[in-house]
Amino acid sequence: MVIGAFASSAQAQSNVTVYGVVDLGLAKTTNGTTVERENHASRLGFKGSEELGNGLQAIFNLESEILADTGMQKGNLFDRQSWVGLKGSFGTVYMGRTKDLIDGAQTRVEPFGADGVVGKVNEAMMRGGVGASRVANAITYNSPSFQGFVLSAQAVLSEVKGADTGYAGLVTYDNGPVSLHAGYQRVVQAAVTPAEPKLWTVGGGYKFGDAKVTAAYSKGDTDVAATGEFKSYLVGVSYAIGGGEAKAVYGKQKQSNNKVNDLDTVKEFGLGYDYSLSKRTAVYGYAGRERVKSLTSYQLGITHKF
Repeated sequence: MVIGAFASSAQAQSNVTVYGVVDLGLAKTTNGTTVERENHASRLGFKGSEELGNGLQAIFNLESEILADTGMQKGNLFDRQSWVGLKGSFGTVYMGRTKDLIDGAQTRVEPFGADGVVGKVNEAMMRGGVGASRVANAITYNSPSFQGFVLSAQAVLSEVKGADTGYAGLVTYDNGPVSLHAGYQRVVQAAVTPAEPKLWTVGGGYKFGDAKVTAAYSKGDTDVAATGEFKSYLVGVSYAIGGGEAKAVYGKQKQSNNKVNDLDTVKEFGLGYDYSLSKRTAVYGYAGRERVKSLTSYQLGITHKF
């Protein structure tokens, strides 16, 4: 009775949600064995809020990635998300480990959500040899929507004496069928170095009826002569049909440094279909071809969200 009363009291003051994804399938790539692997990363998360009054909320998110084929944890305990912050009329500000601001914009234009055997190729490609999936020691701000425009900023502390802090800015626009974004990033330095890697990106999409077309471009400058810069773009389309969604994407990347100029490093195209069995469960089938490395990939699987 005492425990029940305590739990009821805690719930009255705050709201905590347990959520997650369990995703697994079979995948095979040229010259490789058939493996069990995910499309969306399997995860277990906790997020919540507490009303502080006058429209102000305390918020948090803890999220851990799980390898569904073995049941093991991937990386640190809360490697995907580990942050706390405040939300109000000014927008949202939070501190901790979270999604890289510029990298997070990829899901707005990549039909596969930067997941699976196809999307994972595009994910690395659009980072331009500079970006990362997640950042630690970050301070992130998202503004309220101003007639569809949202301004976001992120600072990433190096915590290494003499190394530079990283920072990024992103502008997004969403209004009816139109979505646009543009961003710039100077990557945090992990060690004291004269190199200052930078990344620029722009992208957008337009939805008409059951179809949506998207496109994006990025340029990553490693600020190292031997590595140079990468220019990448992708175009994609998705179409709701037969109780699911068909999708296709084409992406290309070129590298220029002190030895080569516009060298093709990625030429990738993919096809796929997601079929919804319910609002939370879907099955999928994907196929992709990376022509520079002459690799063909296939993937079949199931995903469940809770």
